[in-house]
Amino acid sequence: MLATDRAKIAWRVERLPSSRFLLAISTILILTYFFESIDNGAIGYFLPLFSKEFNISNATLGLVGTISNVGVMIGAMLSGILCDLYGRKRVIIIAMFFWGVCGVLLATATTLGVLLTARVLLGLGLGAQVPATITLLSEIVPSKLRAKYIIFNMALLPLGSAAAGLISYFFIPAIGWRGVAVIEALPCIVALLVWKFVPESAIWLESKARFSEADAVIEKMEKGVEKSVGAPLPPVQIPENTGKPAAAGTKSSIAGLFSKKNIRSTIMITIWWPAAMAGVYGLSTWFSQLFVARGFTISKSIGYVSIMYLGGVLGIPIVNYLVEKIGRKWTSAGLGIVTAIAAYMYGIAAVLPVIIVAGIFYNVCSYASGMVNFLYTPELYPTRVRASAMGYAQFTGRIGAIVGPIVIGFIMQGFGVSTVFAFAALMFLLYAVTIIALGKETKGIVFVEE
Repeated sequence: MLATDRAKIAWRVERLPSSRFLLAISTILILTYFFESIDNGAIGYFLPLFSKEFNISNATLGLVGTISNVGVMIGAMLSGILCDLYGRKRVIIIAMFFWGVCGVLLATATTLGVLLTARVLLGLGLGAQVPATITLLSEIVPSKLRAKYIIFNMALLPLGSAAAGLISYFFIPAIGWRGVAVIEALPCIVALLVWKFVPESAIWLESKARFSEADAVIEKMEKGVEKSVGAPLPPVQIPENTGKPAAAGTKSSIAGLFSKKNIRSTIMITIWWPAAMAGVYGLSTWFSQLFVARGFTISKSIGYVSIMYLGGVLGIPIVNYLVEKIGRKWTSAGLGIVTAIAAYMYGIAAVLPVIIVAGIFYNVCSYASGMVNFLYTPELYPTRVRASAMGYAQFTGRIGAIVGPIVIGFIMQGFGVSTVFAFAALMFLLYAVTIIALGKETKGIVFVEE
């Protein structure tokens, strides 16, 4: 079928209602992110144990905590480019199996060098999976459902981090951190469910001029939704000012991020994501160690941090409401400011009950900001470079994620715990100001290639 005889895939996607069929596909993708977040979140609980076993200082421990971000940077950038060239689905599958194998490799580390190498390789797989998963999920659901689905996906990050803490709390005393590392690597087999049940992005296939494949995918999805809801779908609605689709190009390039059309958003990402991740990863990497520095045992520290992480799920209704009420831009910027306040409050808390309450409040704010950031970013770019944009955001963000924990290690060693949170607060304020200055609103945007 010629491109000029077709309705664009985006308009066919737009008429899909929420259904068991779409929920089943998105649940598999969400599970991949949940298990990835468990594996990624474990490092915060392992650091105090690494410190004792490998006899390393706080400054070097910061390197151990953040070194995986080198792999994440490489994996994220490669993932974005490969997703835009070869498809989202296959990158997810390969990345999941890769981080599963590397998780087992981590468990075998007996020297600091092997430990650091395993952390870098593990980060490579984890970094490759995230841009592919978020991009695919954003393209298989209509714009009216995108916020709900992606926010729910991101809500599993604090649950994954909490699950990592609970697994560590209950199993480390019995089987050690090495056994826990193996347990947390095993869920990579969920990649088989992706291979069997999750379709490739029809919107991406169309952008590569693979029209017959795109139509086959969307037709299968339409039949699945119709069977799920027990009723035929409404006719495709195409706005009057939308012309017939032109034949799409087959070339995709990271250079598209720096085109005249996209450069403003790319500059914003280059500042926004590193600042946000410097604050978030700087604190999360050191949460357990910060409790130890305040005089708590490692076991109790892990338990308290797990409780605080659970507070992150409370951000779901907040973000769901705000992104539809005031839009993506102002929700993201506003949450950046509130997260800065929450980080400072957590830093000055002095007694255990206040520390835990302040920590829960901080996690509500920081995870809520992460949810909207992952929703907002893919909406800023066209299909041909959308995954590359997500990969670039992760790449630049990981610069902050690398620098943040290292800087915090030196800050804690030289100036004490309270100064750590002042640094994190400044990072959150920087990202909020950047979005206010450079951001554009994307609420309700349909992924129609221009």
